[in-house]
Amino acid sequence: MHLVCIQLVGIPSLAQFQNRPTYDTTMTAGIRYRAELSGVVSTNGRSPFWMRSNQFGTVPWQFPAGIGTVGVTGLWGNPRQAHKPYLKAGIEVVGNLNSASRLVLPEAYVAVRLGHGELYIGRQKEIHGLVDTLLTSGSIAWSGNAVPITQIRLGTRDFAPLKFTKGLIAVNAFFSHGWFSDTDSMHNVMLHAKAVFVRVGKPTWKVRFYGGINHFAQWGGYSKALADGPVSKFLSANGYLPSSLKAYKSVVWPIGQPGSDDQFSAIDTINQIGNHLGSIDAGLDIQLKNASLFLYSQHIFEDNSGLTFKNFPDGLFGVRWKAGVSNSGAVVQLKQLTAEFITTRNRSGTKLPYGRDDYFFHGQYLDGWTHQGAIIGTPIFTRTADLPSALLKKSAWLSRSFAYRLLPVNNNDVQSVHVGAYAVLFQRVSAVLLATGSRYYEFDYSARTYDQLSMSLELTNLVLSGSVNMGLKLAYDTGAIFTGNLGGMLTIRKTGFLTQKPVNR
Repeated sequence: MHLVCIQLVGIPSLAQFQNRPTYDTTMTAGIRYRAELSGVVSTNGRSPFWMRSNQFGTVPWQFPAGIGTVGVTGLWGNPRQAHKPYLKAGIEVVGNLNSASRLVLPEAYVAVRLGHGELYIGRQKEIHGLVDTLLTSGSIAWSGNAVPITQIRLGTRDFAPLKFTKGLIAVNAFFSHGWFSDTDSMHNVMLHAKAVFVRVGKPTWKVRFYGGINHFAQWGGYSKALADGPVSKFLSANGYLPSSLKAYKSVVWPIGQPGSDDQFSAIDTINQIGNHLGSIDAGLDIQLKNASLFLYSQHIFEDNSGLTFKNFPDGLFGVRWKAGVSNSGAVVQLKQLTAEFITTRNRSGTKLPYGRDDYFFHGQYLDGWTHQGAIIGTPIFTRTADLPSALLKKSAWLSRSFAYRLLPVNNNDVQSVHVGAYAVLFQRVSAVLLATGSRYYEFDYSARTYDQLSMSLELTNLVLSGSVNMGLKLAYDTGAIFTGNLGGMLTIRKTGFLTQKPVNR
């Protein structure tokens, strides 16, 4: 949401795989609260890219707007020990007051934890993949750009060392089932998600290796548009998409062709059940004398051609430099620098059936890889609904369709360079600077390109009094897609404990 960077800059940023946008370091039992009020304006009445992106779907498109946030998190038990379970629960409600006012629920969950393990039910803010969570442009498959999806999840919260390796190898993994929110196009669509990541190297080593895979799938559901469409019998069974146990097995383990079933349409018997995608990630963490380097890559896949790297180098490549101990009395302390490169130009080539990868689009799931009107993966891609109508009229690529419907995510052929910096000013104020330059292409439709530049500067921890502080953010867009637009946000925030019980070590 609009204070993700505020939450992140308050603690060290972890650049390894994790299931949260911030690593959960809470060690105090009790109930804490957060209340925020924000006012946002812009010069053209729309939200600039780095004001709305990777904010868990809580910042509206239409400005001016007021944003109110109330969050409560409770911890019961002792998280410092690994022998008894403890309980954590939280809820966050965000209200947008503008021309399209709405309420958003980015978090509402109950979790039982034991050691490195966790079982939770509900919604939690999540970022998946090997990436620097503080300054990234967004993890390629699951970035924190959309409102979280309600899930039941079992897995680890961080890397759990395997005892028989004496800490040399650690594993971070999860398995979950979830439910997408209904839309005008799709109803009762479900989520399957799992990941397995491995760290090789003890925490004290100067060099550590990371690797793993994220796998996500949309499956099941109903669409009246599929039932009535021109290719309805090919895409669905009277609008219904497979949701049987046999279908679920095929979703969890999508190897080979699923065969036939009375729920399966023609496409299901020759393809995989559901809309599959994810990333294959690798990383290298290097400890320097008074700093650290983290190099990471995320290779995107949506089918077998991606799993066999026929679309290489499509994906995200990044490097993060993080300062070690610095002069705490300095007026400006540079804490972190991050640079990323995103490319999706290969697309497994131009020949069907294995080429022409159209990322985040699927013929059966008419909203694409989105949730509540926002892309779940990298926000560098754009939805058709978010593009200016004049641009759609002049571009056959951006206005391309399937079964007489515009593609939900259309602007996905891109090369982008992204940089970020984090510093502490006057020993108190946190400053985050982001800049992203992108060139969008029309694949093999034409040689036309669209250049875009987006920047933002955010200052937080501006103390007003006691537990009340202020944040300021400026963001600017210029380019062929989102034309000149300057936006500003002012946030007042109060945090504290409703109840508090220190935990003995």
